[in-house]
Amino acid sequence: MNYRLSTIHPRKAYTSDITEIIDIEVVDPISQLIIELAANITNDTSITAHAIRCLTKIELVDGSDVLFSLSGAEAEAADWYNNHVFRSPWNIYMGWGETQRFIGINFGRHLWDKELAFDPKKFRNPQLKLTLDIDAGGAVPNQNRLGVWAAMFDQKEVTPVGFLMHKEIKNYNMLASSHEYTDLPRDYPYRKMFVRCQTYDSEPGAKINKIKLSEDQDKRIIFDHIPEEILRTIAYNSPQIEEYVHVRLGTAQTSFYVTPTTRCYGIATELGDTSGSGAIAMTMGDGGRMKGICATAQKYAQVFVKGYLPHGTYELPFGNPNDIEDWFDVAKVGSLKTDIDGTSSAASTDSVQIFLQQFRKYVA
Repeated sequence: MNYRLSTIHPRKAYTSDITEIIDIEVVDPISQLIIELAANITNDTSITAHAIRCLTKIELVDGSDVLFSLSGAEAEAADWYNNHVFRSPWNIYMGWGETQRFIGINFGRHLWDKELAFDPKKFRNPQLKLTLDIDAGGAVPNQNRLGVWAAMFDQKEVTPVGFLMHKEIKNYNMLASSHEYTDLPRDYPYRKMFVRCQTYDSEPGAKINKIKLSEDQDKRIIFDHIPEEILRTIAYNSPQIEEYVHVRLGTAQTSFYVTPTTRCYGIATELGDTSGSGAIAMTMGDGGRMKGICATAQKYAQVFVKGYLPHGTYELPFGNPNDIEDWFDVAKVGSLKTDIDGTSSAASTDSVQIFLQQFRKYVA
């Protein structure tokens, strides 16, 4: 057998906030780690945020060496851009079940990438750290569940040259009509840079005026674009985000949360085995918060959602994504800096996160 799926952390329920530390005790190379977050539902008329917000941090460390460090929303956005599809989420916000999200940590360009994979033998004590805030999202959960699996090479002998490393570089609060400059690391080649700005009821492009990336004091300008240009050109290489959400809608506007954050819309129909009276109306869902309302009586509804920018995240790729030699070798650069220009409507309640996908080569 060339490949196998191994359980790294059996499903376990948590009733209080915690950081679960999981030792990676396998020795075979890992192509992907898959994490399940499930948030139970205690009040389906009060959905406070997207369920992924319960998973506040995902880290993979080897002692003090950080190999992966993103929030749950950042990790899901990076995973979606890598695969252009979700891992069978269960977006239920009704009744007394649970909302389930599955997030992948991708160590290669694709599943079973023989050149890029996480090789535990190259490290002394790798650990996965998962931090929960059990009621930070979902329908007022009082319990979260975690499970972790590894997609591993088994009898197939591979010798990966390195792996894809993901790290948040900066998280800051915005100011209106202001520039935020960030010096970026120049240690490992860049495959992708991500810029995330998510404010409910507002498209990311309403807060960010321009994203600029330049080297050596503007000697070479790599990116210098308004968000609309990125959305209509670079983001066009990705399909629209699609997901289904099941939710209880009332006769007053009911809020629920979706993954796309711009140009998103929902088409809803009543969930049931008989037809009811009255119409369902939906709002656009800017920033990932969608609202629905029923004309005559509250209804369980199934909503088909489409849009762009998962969790408010722009993807900025470097070179041919499949050619390691074509990625951005930042070691040759004297300085590397981003300039993110806030719009006049940006405020201190809005935040931006910058995170990277880098190629980390194993030392011989």
